[in-house]
Amino acid sequence: MIGMLTITFGRNKYDRILSNDYLSTIKRKTIQMYYSTLYFIDYLKKRLNKEDYDLIYLGAFELQKDGTLHMHIYFSIPLKGFGVLFNAYHNYYHKITQKSIVKLNKKEIKIIPIGRGQLGIAYEVKEKLEKIGFNFKKYTNPKTDRDEYRCLNLVSDDEFLSGSWPTLYFYTKENLQKHYSEKIVKYLTKSYSKSTRQKVIGSQFVKHNIKAIYDEQEEWDEIQKRFIRKVCKKLYIASRLPIQINLYQKNRKEIMEICPEYKNLNTLIGDLLNKKATYNKKSGILVCPNGESLKLKRN
Repeated sequence: MIGMLTITFGRNKYDRILSNDYLSTIKRKTIQMYYSTLYFIDYLKKRLNKEDYDLIYLGAFELQKDGTLHMHIYFSIPLKGFGVLFNAYHNYYHKITQKSIVKLNKKEIKIIPIGRGQLGIAYEVKEKLEKIGFNFKKYTNPKTDRDEYRCLNLVSDDEFLSGSWPTLYFYTKENLQKHYSEKIVKYLTKSYSKSTRQKVIGSQFVKHNIKAIYDEQEEWDEIQKRFIRKVCKKLYIASRLPIQINLYQKNRKEIMEICPEYKNLNTLIGDLLNKKATYNKKSGILVCPNGESLKLKRN
């Protein structure tokens, strides 16, 4: 399934950007939200990996109207991982309820709680989820006039109103193209390398859900990019490929000798993700679907 999870941070208004904040305070709060995003994604990956599901994702940072950082996480997971993802969000929401010092990649960082989240996926995915046992009930939000859905298997009526679960939306194909664009959908179906996926999201930056506060849209886009890049050092983050591109390039001739289909890197990546082929990073051994194996040279 392909989807977009939008995450905001800060349940306390003082964790968010205020109109009278000093520049140093704005930077400090933005960095905390940046680290909070990284920690949440790491948590989500671990929960999915525990169930043997891979998370392929690409996250784009954006500023809300008040200048508060948030992130759109475009992702792809196996269909059966829907319940795991949904529960992981809910568990995290209740686990991190105040500012906390945590460890990420052996480094201590300060994070703040999730404020709210929105999960958007296609109607076609809804039909597939219903076939494997998930059920949904539609509610029309009187404030926005938008249709929101509750997963009956996971969320009670009272919990749905509490905001501790991500708001669930189902989109038509037209709405999906508006929110994701065809390029992003192709990326999520494992068609692109990491460098290309970053170019893809870069070309689509803030075309979705933008909170324009300047007369000139392009001016606001550029201000966001410069600020986020200056404070967070990066505009986008993405999941790692199952094999390094430069490692494939160095060994491409030898790989093609044992498996001609791997003339195309995307074919190899697809087989690794679908576990038709395996690559052990420690030993450096690639095992192909035909049983042939090769120890890849790094130098």
